[in-house]
Amino acid sequence: MRARLLRPAVLALFLSPLAAAAEPLNFAFAPPEVVPQDICNAPPAEKAVDKTADEDYDPRRDLYLLYLRRDIRNLSAEDADRWFDFIMTLIEWQETLDPTFDKASADLARIALYVDAGRVDALRDSELIPGLRAAHDALTGGQKATLSQYYMNGIGVDPDVVYAQQLIRDAAYGGNVDALLTIARMEVQGTPMPDWDAPLDLTVTLAFGGLLGPMNEGICRRAERIGDAYLAGDIVARNPDIAYAWYRFSADLGGAEAAWKVAEGHLSRAVTHPDAATMLRYLNLAMQRGFRPNAEEASLLESSKEVPPEVRDRLLGPPEADHGVGVILRPSVGGMMQLEANPDAMEADESGPYLDYLRKVAEFDTAPGFVFTRLAVEVQVRKGRWAGEPEIVAYLEEGARRGDPEAMRLLASIQLRYRTDPARVSRAASLLSEAATRHGDAAAMNGLDGLYRCQIPDAPRLPEAELWAAAYRATGFDPLEITPGDLLVLDPFRDPEALAKIQTHALWGEVQGLSQMLERVQADPAMGDMARRIWVSRIEPSNKALELFAILEFGLATNPAERDRAVSLFRRVYLNNGVTTALDLSVALVEHYGRDPKVADEIVALLTQAGNRGEGGAIRLLARLVSDKRAAESLSIPPRSEAEVYAQFAQIIEDRGDFLALMFAIPHVNPGIARDYIERAVSLMVCGSKDIEELGDANALLQDPAQTLHWRMAGLVIEGGHSLSRLALTNRQMDLYGTGPMPGPADVLARTAAEGDLASRRSLYLLAADADRAGYDPKKAADMLVALLQSGNKADEDFAMENYRSAPAEVRAAVDDAVDLRPLLRRAAEAGNGQAQFDLAFLLRNTARGGADLTESVRWLTKSAESGNVAAMKALADALTQGLGATADKQAAIGWYDKAARGGDKTAAEMARLLRLAP
Repeated sequence: MRARLLRPAVLALFLSPLAAAAEPLNFAFAPPEVVPQDICNAPPAEKAVDKTADEDYDPRRDLYLLYLRRDIRNLSAEDADRWFDFIMTLIEWQETLDPTFDKASADLARIALYVDAGRVDALRDSELIPGLRAAHDALTGGQKATLSQYYMNGIGVDPDVVYAQQLIRDAAYGGNVDALLTIARMEVQGTPMPDWDAPLDLTVTLAFGGLLGPMNEGICRRAERIGDAYLAGDIVARNPDIAYAWYRFSADLGGAEAAWKVAEGHLSRAVTHPDAATMLRYLNLAMQRGFRPNAEEASLLESSKEVPPEVRDRLLGPPEADHGVGVILRPSVGGMMQLEANPDAMEADESGPYLDYLRKVAEFDTAPGFVFTRLAVEVQVRKGRWAGEPEIVAYLEEGARRGDPEAMRLLASIQLRYRTDPARVSRAASLLSEAATRHGDAAAMNGLDGLYRCQIPDAPRLPEAELWAAAYRATGFDPLEITPGDLLVLDPFRDPEALAKIQTHALWGEVQGLSQMLERVQADPAMGDMARRIWVSRIEPSNKALELFAILEFGLATNPAERDRAVSLFRRVYLNNGVTTALDLSVALVEHYGRDPKVADEIVALLTQAGNRGEGGAIRLLARLVSDKRAAESLSIPPRSEAEVYAQFAQIIEDRGDFLALMFAIPHVNPGIARDYIERAVSLMVCGSKDIEELGDANALLQDPAQTLHWRMAGLVIEGGHSLSRLALTNRQMDLYGTGPMPGPADVLARTAAEGDLASRRSLYLLAADADRAGYDPKKAADMLVALLQSGNKADEDFAMENYRSAPAEVRAAVDDAVDLRPLLRRAAEAGNGQAQFDLAFLLRNTARGGADLTESVRWLTKSAESGNVAAMKALADALTQGLGATADKQAAIGWYDKAARGGDKTAAEMARLLRLAP
C-alpha cells in the first residue's frame, strides 16, 4: 500500500505519548464589522506586466500553468508510478514557468510524487528530504509544516520526532495557520508541544487571525473555517452563536454556502433570535450566488412555511404542474445536476492555447504517447479530419511509436482510407493487433472484428472476425444494447448479468454505462437522494454521458409533461456541452415541438451549428426540413433543395465530414470524388447493418452492381444477424433462451448466508418474517435473528434486537426458546446503551417470575429514560402510574409524561393531562 501524506492538522496524534485531554478553550474570537460587499466572487484583477523587467513574458503562461497543474494532478491520481518520469518533467517545467514555484516547492512536489508512486526507497536514495533540511532557514512556514510530516512518520528518511516538532514550532512562529492549529489541538488533547510557551488562547488567536488573512476572494471560505471550528468544538468550546457570526461575516462578503448557513440558522431556529426577514435576505443571497441545496436542506425548505413559494421554487425547481387527472410524473434527478452554460463556438479556430500547450509538452523526451494522440485529436477538431490529415498522421505515428493504443487505433483507421493498397491494410491490421495483444486494448479487438468482417476489400473473412469478436466479448467492454423501456424492467434475479455489466461499466466511467446506471438509480424507489447525488456527481464531468442520459430521459417519457421536462433537461445539457449536443437536441425538438415556428427557427440554427462541424446527421435533417414547402411558407423563408444545402456545406464535408456527411455528398459530386468519399467513409464506418446499408445505397447511386452486391452480402454476416429484428428481440435475450431458471431472492440470500455473509441473514430474516408473504417461516426468521445476535457484530445485534421487538409473536417465541437474551442485553445495558436498557426492562417485565424482576425492570427503565430514550420515559410513566414494579407516584409519572411529550411522544401529553385531572 502506498504511503499517503498526512495533513499538518493531524500530526498531533503522533507527536507525544497520550496524556489526559484538556477541555476545549472557552474563547471568543468574533469577526470584525464589515460593510456588505461581494469580494469573494469578484473577478481577479488583471496582473500588470512590466515587459522591461520580463522580456520573455508569455501572455499564455498562466493558461499553460493551468493545464500543467491539471495534468500533474490527474496523472498522479491515475497512476503516479506509470507516469512518473513525465510528471517529473512537468514539475521541472512548472519550476521554470511559475515564479512563485521556488526550488523548495518543486522539491516538495517531487517528494509527493515519489510517495504517490510508492517509490519510498527511491525517495530515500534521492536525498531530497535531507536537502530540504539543509535549506531549513529558507523554507516558508507551509513548507516546514509539510516537511515535518516526513520526519515525523519516517517516510523517505529516518524518523526524527524532535526535528519534526522543531519544524512545526518554527512554522507556527512564522504564522503558519496549520502549524498553530496543530499545536492548539495538541494542547487540548493533553499532549502539549515541547518548548512552546505561548498560552492556548494566544495560540488560537494567532491561528484564527492568520486564517482570516487579507480581504481577498478567499476570505469567505477562511471565515467559514473559523465558524466550523466553533461548531466542531475540538479546539475552542462549541459556540453556535460565534459560528453564526462568522457565517454571516462570510455571507456579507459574498459566500454562497455561508449565506445558506445563515438562512438555515433562522429556518431551524438554531439562532438566538430567529427572524424571517433576515432569513429571506440571506436565502436570496445564497440563491443569487448559485447555491444548490442537498436532500436534507431541500427537506428543510419544503417544510418551512416562512419561505415564499417563488423562492422555494427557484431553489428546488417548481413543483410539477397539474397536467390532468391521473398524470403521475417519473422521479427526476435533473434538479440535482449542476450544469452551466458553456456552449462551444460554431467553428473552432485553427490555433489556441491548449493546442500550443500540447505542442510544447510534445517537445519533452518523456512525453508519453497520449500527448501526441491528444494533439492529433485537437488538430482534427480545429482543422478537420481530412484537411489536417498530414499533421494528424505525423502525431499519431509518434503516439503509436510511444505505445499509445488509442493512437494505434486512430492511425489504423486512416490507413483503411487507402484500403486498395494491401500494404496499408496490412499496416492497419498490425497496428490494431499490437494495441489488442500488447496493450490489451478492447476497442482494438472490436476494431479487428470490423476490419475482417466489413472493411478490407475481400471481407468478410469470418474466421478472423469471429476470433476477435469472441476476444472482445470476453473483455466485458462491449456495451449493453438495450431499449430504454427494457432498461428499467431489468430484474436482479432474472437479469443479473445485464445489471452487473451496467454497474461495472458505470464504475469504469464508460459513458453508456453511466447513463444507464443513473436511470436505474433514479427510477428505484429504494434509492435515497444520497445515492442519486453520488451518481449525478459521477456523470456530470462527462458531456457524452450527460447527452446519453438526456436521450434516455426523452425516450422514457410517457406523457406530454414528462416530454416537456425531458426537453428542458436536453436544453440544459446542450448549454453545458455546447454544439456537440446540438443534433440530438434538434431531433428531440423536431419530435416534440416541431410545429412551433420559433422552435423551428431554433432547430435550423442548431442543425447549422452541428453541420459546421461536419456532422452528416445534422446536414441530412436540415436538408429534409428546409425543403418542406409548407414549413417554408410558415417561416416566411424560401425552401431550399438538397443540392443547395450540400453547396452550403460542401467545403466543410471535404475538410471534416463524418460518415453520414460523406454519404450525403455522394449524389452531388462527380464519380471520382464519390469514390474517394466512399473510401473515407469505410475507414470511419461501424460494422453494423445501418452503415452497411448506407454503403450499398451509395454504390447503387454510382451504378456499381459489384460493390452494391458486395455490401448487401456483407450485411448477411453481421454478428448475430438481423433476421429477428422485426420481432424486437435482442441478441442478449436470445442468448439466454433455455439456459435455466434464475434463483429467487431467498435462494440467492441463502447461498450467500451459507458462505458466511451475515448481511444476507438480515435480508433473509425480512423475507421469512413477513406474514403477508408466501415464504413466511417463523422458525427460519428466528434462526436468522439468533445468528445475528450471536455474530459479535454490534450493528447486527442492534438490527436483531430492533426487529425482535416488532416481530410476530411466533417469531419472538421461537427466539426465546433458542436463546436467553438477558445476558446479552445486560452487558449492553451495563455499558450504558440506552436502547438495551429499555429492551432489558421490557424483557424482565414480560418474563417476570416475581416482584424482584419487576423492580429491576423499573430500574433499567429509569436509566434508559435518564439517557434520553423517549419510549422509556413513556413506559416509566406508565409503570409509576400503575405501580408496576415501583410504588405508584402520580407526580413523578406526570413529570415523565411531560418529558416524553417534549421528546415527541404523541400520546404522553394527553396521558399527563388525564392524570392531572384524576383525584
